[in-house]
Amino acid sequence: MSPALDPDRIIVRYIYDGGVLAHARICLLDPKAGVVTGDDLLNVLETEGGVDFSRFYASVYETELSGGGWIPINRSSTSAEADEDIQLPIPSPIAMEQKEEEPAPVSRRIDVKLFPRPIEGRPERIHDSEMANAAAQPTGKLPSSLGYYGIGVMGAKTQANVGTLWRSAYQLGASFLFTIGQRYRAQSTDTMKAPTRIPLFELDDWEAFAKFAPRGAQRVAVEMGGVPLEEFEHPHDAVYILGSEDNGVPNSVVRSCHHVVSLDSERYASYNVAVAASLVMYDRMTKMKKKEKGSK
Repeated sequence: MSPALDPDRIIVRYIYDGGVLAHARICLLDPKAGVVTGDDLLNVLETEGGVDFSRFYASVYETELSGGGWIPINRSSTSAEADEDIQLPIPSPIAMEQKEEEPAPVSRRIDVKLFPRPIEGRPERIHDSEMANAAAQPTGKLPSSLGYYGIGVMGAKTQANVGTLWRSAYQLGASFLFTIGQRYRAQSTDTMKAPTRIPLFELDDWEAFAKFAPRGAQRVAVEMGGVPLEEFEHPHDAVYILGSEDNGVPNSVVRSCHHVVSLDSERYASYNVAVAASLVMYDRMTKMKKKEKGSK
């Protein structure tokens, strides 16, 4: 049995299968009598996290029973097959320094992963749109040392491409989305329904953007003739600006940006706007994570 918890709030950090803990959602749990049960954990995920347990089942990361792995959680009151209800907290897998005479530290965080339940006729996986509906619940997020960034399009011509861009932006950690000179209409290509999860700002023109842009964030134009993406060092806090599919980012806007980044190609030079944005965001994510890892 794990040592009892003080009656303080516990951070419940949870992700859906396919996600990463760095982008986890969180909710807070008040333990009763110094311990947390599986029922307590499922209840807070359902009430505060909006988890639909008819579509997903929860597993908790623990180290004592399995040596480090995801253990399914059952409701002791509803599952006839459940063994004795799991007693938490689970010790953190991250080693913590301590003196020999001090008691072993107890984690103040519980990590949970949500796996899709098999569906008759489609046992292999729940469709993206169903995953998005179940995951799209307003909640908090643990702070990141990777900085923040927003991404948007100026004078977009093809709304379907913007929908694809929004989906990639959500998946790759964008903090906000924006359009300049063109309002966005919901597109089926955005299966994640990104504007319901992160802010979308619709700005009339460049002057409106200049007033809106977060203070301290550097503007990065994605346009031909700039620094090659493979050589580019992304700012800690940034706003990425892409242009329309036919005209790109206007020269006057490019001149007002802190950086211009371009994408190499073997043949045709111009990329689809959603593809270009996705390549830039993925490059940012991998480089920032590598930088963070190297600083530890």
